Amino acid sequence: MADSVVDMVVVGGGVVGAAVFRELVLRGYSVVLLEKNAEFVHGASCGNSGIACTGFDAPVDSLERRCIRRAMEMNPRVYRELGLPSSPVGSLVVAWTHDEVAALPHTLAANHAIGDLDARLLSQDELYAMEPHLAPGALGAVFVPGEVMIEPWLIPIAYLHHGLANGGTVRLQHEVVRGAFDSQHWTLHCTNGTSIRARCVLNCAGLYGDLVECIHASSPSFHIRPRKGQYVVFETSTPLVRRVVQPVPSDRTKGVFVFTNLYGHTVVGPTAEDQDARDVAEITPAVQAMLRRAAVAVVPGLATAAVIGAYAGLRPATQHRDYQILVDAPRAWVTVAGIRSTGVTASLGIAAYVADAVTTQLPHVTPKAKAVVAPFRLPPLASLATERGVVVLGAHEHVVTHPLSRWGLAKLAKPTTPPRL
Repeated sequence: MADSVVDMVVVGGGVVGAAVFRELVLRGYSVVLLEKNAEFVHGASCGNSGIACTGFDAPVDSLERRCIRRAMEMNPRVYRELGLPSSPVGSLVVAWTHDEVAALPHTLAANHAIGDLDARLLSQDELYAMEPHLAPGALGAVFVPGEVMIEPWLIPIAYLHHGLANGGTVRLQHEVVRGAFDSQHWTLHCTNGTSIRARCVLNCAGLYGDLVECIHASSPSFHIRPRKGQYVVFETSTPLVRRVVQPVPSDRTKGVFVFTNLYGHTVVGPTAEDQDARDVAEITPAVQAMLRRAAVAVVPGLATAAVIGAYAGLRPATQHRDYQILVDAPRAWVTVAGIRSTGVTASLGIAAYVADAVTTQLPHVTPKAKAVVAPFRLPPLASLATERGVVVLGAHEHVVTHPLSRWGLAKLAKPTTPPRL
């Protein structure tokens, strides 16, 4: 593989890497995606909430907010084209204290600013009419209709397959550990002894983004500090909440949500716990107990609900409150890092932003015009049901790495309630 030269190498097979891979392939570049694990969708992408949010709490004028807003315009169309299930249930930012009530107009204005113009304030009566199973004591809310329930594992898998259908190449168990730039090409070397030459490298390595960045810069401008989010998942006979119920967010975190996912499971989480380890997201009994109490405090009916499992994910936080998307045009290296908790939401917007930057700032890498973009569409969700945790798409067999998807597809394999589509 080292003898030939491709236009682009994408390092990282999570949702952001998959979206960037797809976008560049569709624009006519020859692209190879390298993933260090034996399966795609590991790291941050296999432990998220499964919600496409509006990002109303992202910093004003941030790149994160711009990418989310662009993605909000793209997501519905692309989800339809790829056959990705979604449900625009919206969310409720609930105020439980008078201080939080005073903050609701700011939350409303933030949603309007990001483009969710149908967001509105709700009185106490309107709130309980929408969610009658909420605990007593809520004072009001902002209804955010732009937030969407999604299938978190199938989204990156569909992006990868759309790229494959249009000539892209993917390689598993290819961990990039070193590289060199000769003024025209990068040569990247992997732990399995292979190497690959490319005109441009895109670092989409998520939790390992700063380590991969050291191949390009000895002192990266950011440092990944993993932030763990733990979740508890309940099974109820009927959904007790129809929308995402969330608190008024703080500067550090959006807080703990309670929501019913596409498969009818009720989820509470995430926490926000900084840690050093990048590859271990430990589930701790004390935090799980706290989450169960938090869920019952918001929805008392969950006190008797069965817990089917718990999981934890890691978010690639940095010292910055914004995405770290950087283009070093002279050395043909693009950094896509610090995509904290909004990666699955903003992935298409990030990919479009990155592809635009590549096109304008790296004119020497010229894509071939694509006469026709080959379509890709997932089969119906029910046909993917599996209790084995393995999904076959064409010639590719995928292990379902996201717990919500694994439990949900296993539920579909049994004669139970259909998904909330």
